[in-house]
Amino acid sequence: MTDLNKYPPAEQWHDWTELDAKAWPDKVEKNYTLVPTTCFNCEAGCGLVAYHDKETGEIRKIEGNPHHPGSRGRNCAKGPATINQIYDTERVMFPLRRVGERGSGQWERISWEEALTEVGEKIRTAFVEGRKNGVMYHVGRPGEEGYTDRVLKAWGVDGHNSHTNICSSNARIGYQSWMG
Repeated sequence: MTDLNKYPPAEQWHDWTELDAKAWPDKVEKNYTLVPTTCFNCEAGCGLVAYHDKETGEIRKIEGNPHHPGSRGRNCAKGPATINQIYDTERVMFPLRRVGERGSGQWERISWEEALTEVGEKIRTAFVEGRKNGVMYHVGRPGEEGYTDRVLKAWGVDGHNSHTNICSSNARIGYQSWMG
């Protein structure tokens, strides 16, 4: 069982104050709203708590959620490292269109409307031409793919690809063979 004394009490998550570790040795208080969330760095979907700084609006840290029924506050390093993904300087925050040759690294920013229109037109063209096998989608990590998978299957498309397919599926097959 998780020692809940190490975590802020859930009834105080809307208004939690603690000392800012980055300000040490000065004792600077930070006020947070603790937001329960889920880790999307693997298929386990462990529970996390994001510390939302009330003053700046930033997420200042992420740790395990002791009240999550599955992970109970215990997480691997990927969960708390989610903060690195949030603030990664190379994180793509908007749609991009390739403008150079494939592999040239040349992109231009486009609107969400343009991106969705282009993708929709290409999917429609493939369907009109009878090329359902010309439609494929890839999700890097789990989370939303259940919805997308159902929509595409309803259209008769079997073009799902994900991190699981190309990374952990081999380990799962090996484990299944070993364990029986």
